[in-house]
Amino acid sequence: MKKWIITLVVMIVMLGCDNNSTSPGDEYSAKLGVYYNNELIYDETLTESDDGQTVTLDLPNSTEFFLEKYAFEYEYEYNLFTFQYRVLARKNEFYSNYYECSQQEMILIDASGVFSPVNPGLVCGSILRHPCGPVQDEFYILQDSVIVDSLTTTVNGYFAIDIPFGEYQIAFKCLYPECNLYDFIVNSDYINYFLPMAIVHPEKPNIYIYPEEDITLDVSIDFPHGGEVTTSIPEYCKKWENMKIEPSGLINGTHNYLFYESVNPDPSQYTKGWVIAQDDLELFFIKNLAETGFVGQEITDFTDYWLPLLKDYPYYVIYPQYNEQLDRIIQLNFSKKPDNILRLIYTIKELQDNDLVLQEPEIPKFHRKGFVVVEWGLIRKFEDQNITVKK
Repeated sequence: MKKWIITLVVMIVMLGCDNNSTSPGDEYSAKLGVYYNNELIYDETLTESDDGQTVTLDLPNSTEFFLEKYAFEYEYEYNLFTFQYRVLARKNEFYSNYYECSQQEMILIDASGVFSPVNPGLVCGSILRHPCGPVQDEFYILQDSVIVDSLTTTVNGYFAIDIPFGEYQIAFKCLYPECNLYDFIVNSDYINYFLPMAIVHPEKPNIYIYPEEDITLDVSIDFPHGGEVTTSIPEYCKKWENMKIEPSGLINGTHNYLFYESVNPDPSQYTKGWVIAQDDLELFFIKNLAETGFVGQEITDFTDYWLPLLKDYPYYVIYPQYNEQLDRIIQLNFSKKPDNILRLIYTIKELQDNDLVLQEPEIPKFHRKGFVVVEWGLIRKFEDQNITVKK
């Protein structure tokens, strides 16, 4: 109880009595506090300028304590931007702990608390996505294009391997050999390793939910290779909770679908697709969505939203991403398991000429039976499109 009281006092002192009293210049800042044995030993205001900065503290027990700070600006709604702050905190002979908060929030770190000890005699470290945090997955380790070992990371991104120092590459097991290889330089007993991320912004994915009877449902979204929800309707925090859903698909008596957008690694395959003239897009989407398994209002919602936005180029190349591709990167979780799920996000690039030859995609079979969930969305990979996640 004493610890919680002291923590509360620290929070009040650092944030002030009125959290809404920040000056205009502080609106994109956050607070960072470090305490040791219930005593505040360090605090600061985090701002955009802290990105990539490191602070070293000497703890009362003569242990060095390292803070690596990162700040990211991203678009959470159209032309509206916010900051996210991340801190990696590490003590000698322990793994780094990962902390994050949004603007006008606070990160509190207990430097005397539980940090996981590294494994003596092994190369240890953390794998994180830049900028989306720890990665829990399985990796191949390659040297000169030959698989020489593998590693598995925990939910905190931790790994421990018995491997000589040297220059390697790593690749996600579940995506290999289609995925990129990333440099993996092993030159010390402990490393925090950031995987670069080719970020995409799936736009306006709509999730339609059709139970066989009235149900109460939770839905969450996981990003096993890094990522996060940037905007949503209804509001998404860690998940959509206690939603009342009717067989018609009506959600909480108000919404016909769940809407979200995210930033995440690119899930797309680029070997199978169609080249469609701009004038033929409406007929193509109506036919293709129906052949895939979408019906009625789902198709109308797609064409009403997207056709007006696809008017600038004479041709478009359209790569379909189905359950197989999407589940690797953006996972949908339901508190009650649907009988059948259909997911389709089109990845689209612009073309000036109809001279690209592609393999014809095979549309997966979908059975619209029982408790059904369907989702559509689109990723625009246009050369002149602005990046929506900014450093």
